[in-house]
Amino acid sequence: MKGLSNTNNKVSIRITGGHSFSVPATQGRISEVELLTERTLLVPEQFYAADGCRAAFTAAGMPLDEEDATLSIRTDKGMMALIALSSETLEKLHSTFGDEVHYTTPLLHPVGNIEPTIWICDTEDLIYIKVYDPKLQMAEVIAIQSEADRDYLLSRLCAACDPKRYTVRLTLRSNNKQTLKLYKNTFKRLQCE
Repeated sequence: MKGLSNTNNKVSIRITGGHSFSVPATQGRISEVELLTERTLLVPEQFYAADGCRAAFTAAGMPLDEEDATLSIRTDKGMMALIALSSETLEKLHSTFGDEVHYTTPLLHPVGNIEPTIWICDTEDLIYIKVYDPKLQMAEVIAIQSEADRDYLLSRLCAACDPKRYTVRLTLRSNNKQTLKLYKNTFKRLQCE
């Protein structure tokens, strides 16, 4: 894991292959920890069962290893996020932040829009996508390794969702002007958040 940012008593941590991480000092207690990992699912709470987490990840094409654990994050909106991480990483999170911290993921970001909307959070190597028309149709995290991956993903998204019909709301977590230009050229109805 790698600490990414730490502002307003919130921290964002990228889950990587490693098991150690450090968090810079804050002005007080950490209240929210955002976990960035492609091993994230969004499921309706009505279908959630703690003993079914492994089956849910397997069904999504991400079978878990024996040493993997899952973290379930409930919301008040009827959705849950399931995050897969190693047992060691989960223990480290609990020992570092305690039991009072609120865990979250970009997939739980509220969109609050009923018109056809594509919400995208691009963190450079992970792209979080939610499609609403008018209700949630899709929620996914996709790992990318190159600009060609990003370009291909956006072209497939345009093929599935008519860019003239959907408003695209983008959160870009980098200062990469080329990436922003790609989004502007791909989606004419783009709103940056």
